[in-house]
Amino acid sequence: MGFFSFNKRVKHQQFGYKPRFYDPAKEELEERLRGYRKEEGIDDTELSKARIRSGLRSKSGYAEGYRSQQVRKSNYSLILIIITLGLITYVVLKSDRILNILEQISN
Repeated sequence: MGFFSFNKRVKHQQFGYKPRFYDPAKEELEERLRGYRKEEGIDDTELSKARIRSGLRSKSGYAEGYRSQQVRKSNYSLILIIITLGLITYVVLKSDRILNILEQISN
């Protein structure tokens, strides 16, 4: 690609995010809380780190049980589908209608 461009540079794509909703009351509340935290010596980054850590800890045990439950459901559904398709195939192949249809097509 670089061989065919003569003094032409590809411009990077820009992301233009425009928020759809703006709540001035919420913004004012966050500013006041931020001010109180700074007075107390609590940093926002430390609070967010602690929140993320607690979230990861609480989700770690939950994820294993949830995943194994979903795998079991998936396996059960797969087995049920295979059995159903097998029964339908058996019934269709054992019926005389298939033989009649094939005889009519060949005539």
